[in-house]
Amino acid sequence: MLQLGRVRGVPILVSPSWLLIGVLLTVIYGPIVRAAVPGVSDSTSYLASFGFSVLFALCILAHELGHTLVSIALGHPVRRVVLFMLGGVSEIETEPDRPRDELLIAAAGPLVSVLLAAGAWGGYLAMPSSSLIGVLFALLAWSNIILAAFNLLPGLPLDGGRLLRAAVWGFGASALTGTRVAAWGGRGFAVLVAISGLIVDRSSVGIAAGILSLALAAYLWIGASQSLKVAALLARLPEVDIADLLRPGLLLPADLSVAEALRRVWEGNARGLVLLDATDQPSAIVDETLIGAVPPERRPWTQVVDVARPLEPGLMVPADIDAKALLNRMQALPAREYLAVRPDGSPAGIIATADFARRLKGAT
Repeated sequence: MLQLGRVRGVPILVSPSWLLIGVLLTVIYGPIVRAAVPGVSDSTSYLASFGFSVLFALCILAHELGHTLVSIALGHPVRRVVLFMLGGVSEIETEPDRPRDELLIAAAGPLVSVLLAAGAWGGYLAMPSSSLIGVLFALLAWSNIILAAFNLLPGLPLDGGRLLRAAVWGFGASALTGTRVAAWGGRGFAVLVAISGLIVDRSSVGIAAGILSLALAAYLWIGASQSLKVAALLARLPEVDIADLLRPGLLLPADLSVAEALRRVWEGNARGLVLLDATDQPSAIVDETLIGAVPPERRPWTQVVDVARPLEPGLMVPADIDAKALLNRMQALPAREYLAVRPDGSPAGIIATADFARRLKGAT
């Protein structure tokens, strides 16, 4: 992905798939520009429509930044913003824990789109209606209105689905119930969008619009289905006892070889490795995937510290952490292993993400 920059420390990324939507928008709007602007050449009309696609991508970015800035203001960090073929997404690290926060974050994006539409419409009114600039302003106004309206449809993964979830949650149901209601709404709208994509004319514009509709329908269905899956997993969180997940860990100095570290693991029947610094404090946790990938002939000559991850503050969790808090920690700082520590700072065991995932899926 191409990184455009950062806003409030949040990386802004563009997926190569955006080029496909840029081409589709150029094909769809080129003939519209040619018909609306007297005397414009084919090349100019298609160049202008490609320029519109770039401007519209910036409008989508502004929409996502609306979500991002409100989320940060409410204390919910955002991992990154990604623009891709079907729009954009702001990856919030932790789910809001209040319906009010959910509502404000969800509403911010469509509000930005409405404001952009109003500004573009003002630009259109200030220009000759049949001029190239005037037509581009009109296209931006209508596209932002459509963007806001489409996103307000009450189904996940759209903003309207998050608003519906916030409403159901706010009126006394659980957040999980709100998620299920909004996800099924998203599936319903996915079917409607797919049907609209199949009812197309035979022109190049109609076929391109149909392809875009089918792609949007697939995106909606997959996003809604993922929301249902996540809701089912979250419903099992209270059943997961973190104490049962603690792997016995072995404390080792960081200057050992991989071969010696593995020998001590096998002798001690340990299921994890924690490295100590010069003051005998935990400093790193060994990645079991990386240490297992070291070829046997290289193990005597490879230091175990080379297959370990330094223990950042987020990789150490309280031994009495609950499943929901652990899931939030994993979302905020993904890793394969975390070190559980007692109140006095001593290691209590290692929590493997794979163990947590298996227990969450298998909990009853």
